[in-house]
Amino acid sequence: MLFLDKRWRFTCMLVCALPLFASANENSRVTQSSINVEVLTRAFDKLIVTNDRPFYGVILLVQGGKPIYEYQQTTEGQKALSSASPFLLASQSKMITAAVVLNAVDEGKLLLNKPLNDYLAQAKQALYHPDITIRQLLNHSSGIAPIGQNNRFTPGSQFQYSNLGYEVLAQVLAYQYQQPFAQRVNQYLGTHSLTGIRASLGAIERVQLSGNAAMLAPGFAMQGDGVLEPIKYEISNALLPGGGMLGSAAGLVEYLQALHGGKLLSARSYQQMITPGIKRGHRWKDLYYGYGVQISEQSIAEYSHSGYLPGYQSLSLSYPESQTYLVVMENVSWPLDDMDRVFGLHDKLRNALREHLISSHIAEKINP
Repeated sequence: MLFLDKRWRFTCMLVCALPLFASANENSRVTQSSINVEVLTRAFDKLIVTNDRPFYGVILLVQGGKPIYEYQQTTEGQKALSSASPFLLASQSKMITAAVVLNAVDEGKLLLNKPLNDYLAQAKQALYHPDITIRQLLNHSSGIAPIGQNNRFTPGSQFQYSNLGYEVLAQVLAYQYQQPFAQRVNQYLGTHSLTGIRASLGAIERVQLSGNAAMLAPGFAMQGDGVLEPIKYEISNALLPGGGMLGSAAGLVEYLQALHGGKLLSARSYQQMITPGIKRGHRWKDLYYGYGVQISEQSIAEYSHSGYLPGYQSLSLSYPESQTYLVVMENVSWPLDDMDRVFGLHDKLRNALREHLISSHIAEKINP
């Protein structure tokens, strides 16, 4: 057991001179005013220091391909973290799985509106509700239930988050490509030179990102008595597509830049991915789900996803109009009986960034 470190090791690094990431579109213009780094840095720093619980992990903010804010904090006795340190992505994995599914659509391997059971019957696998489609699995509107149970609701009629839905999508992909899902994911990522995310089965402590010698950020679950309990995972075929991929903050930013920069999917598939498909209840209120991404169009186009598993919690925010990407990776999870405590800092960072981007956009309109 590790006890909560009472000391803060504060590291805030501003890097503005050289681009460490490839821009999502090197020829495109940042349509919203560039971030006032000094103002936003002070805001982020204050939010972290004054938060009602400590932060352990990595925060990375990138605009126009350049890291402009980075923060790292480790638990007591652990090696330093960096933007290259691998974490368990938890539900951020769904953004990758969804892209692999849509790539299969681009390649003619899948049809979004085709019944799921048509594919499962070909693979001689157990069948689900006959009206479930690939599209409904992607946007969590299928109501899929375990084999032998009644479907949770009429497919397509409402939103209900489903890890099982993404597990089944992975099964379909494995059959259509005649290769294990993990191999398919890594092949897809490798084709686009995205080495900061990896799909692998087995114990996470034995997995390394391709070409990345950084140590995995060990996961801990905060207990009620202030003790950090080490968490170990065996990544299974069931966990992998919806929550079991590994990735670094830098790797996830590179993935998001490529995705929203039009490099991973056809224009048609990308547009379908980011089109609001179904409204979901959320603490952010007016939020929709597309294919593997959450969508908000209030004042500014925003694409996001959260992740939570014991030992790891995370958030990614994408604002393609200004080529701005924020990734928050934590390797300490907090009890879900207090959601404000778990995700409060994530929400505050989001609000600060949104307000900054929106005000910058307004200022640019007034003073073009």
